Amino acid sequence: MRKTLMILTLLVFVLPLSAYSVNTIKNSFYHNSKDSYITIKENQRKWKKQTAKADIVHSEGNSREKVPVGISLDNLKNYNKAVIKGTIYNLEKMRSPKSMAYTKASVHIDKVISGDKSLKNKIVYLALDGGLVSFDDWYSESKHKAYGHNMLVKNDEFPLPAIGSKIITGLIPNNLDEPIELNNDLKRSGFTSKNSFAINTPQYNFWVKEPNAKEYRLNNPTLRKKTVNGDYLAESLQQLTKEINKKFNDEKPKEHR
Repeated sequence: MRKTLMILTLLVFVLPLSAYSVNTIKNSFYHNSKDSYITIKENQRKWKKQTAKADIVHSEGNSREKVPVGISLDNLKNYNKAVIKGTIYNLEKMRSPKSMAYTKASVHIDKVISGDKSLKNKIVYLALDGGLVSFDDWYSESKHKAYGHNMLVKNDEFPLPAIGSKIITGLIPNNLDEPIELNNDLKRSGFTSKNSFAINTPQYNFWVKEPNAKEYRLNNPTLRKKTVNGDYLAESLQQLTKEINKKFNDEKPKEHR
């Protein structure tokens, strides 16, 4: 009888805690910045632990359809349903097609720069290039099997932003009706047309302000290293980055005690 009472007592406490953990990501930004900071730090710890022992593989990224690159703010506004400022709240391993790697990013939309204003203060999911994938899924054609062994795929033109980073990018609707393998994996990973979006050209139109950084940077180290002389794309994106910082970099790094 005592064991039964103990189990029931535990359930009474565990169930509210579980419900709290699900809602924390939605509510902590609204009520207490300290709570959001604690949750972000916990998510950082979990991700670091998950990736610590993974073998690193460098990749050129997942193949995408060719779409226009935004080289001005007007371009960004015209090419996307919304242009947003957000916070990377969490990164999670997700299902990905064979020989591909995506990461499920939970993003809190802090501000809508243009487009659908109802998105403000919502949490949305983005599938970002790179991340954790099993050895068997990455090397799907290999005869060697290494069950349970993770690889950390790093895209040299789109490194995963750190949890806690601020981002600026454009969002387009996620069309999950098309019967392709990626859409099936997205749906199995909790993506829906209502809670997720896609990014047109992440290697060119995605800016990151790392925790404690002073300004946004284009999230493409390869392009950032290019000299602008004679390179119209690099020069245009450099100018766009300056404009983004001038207009939207209104937050200084915060110190948490």
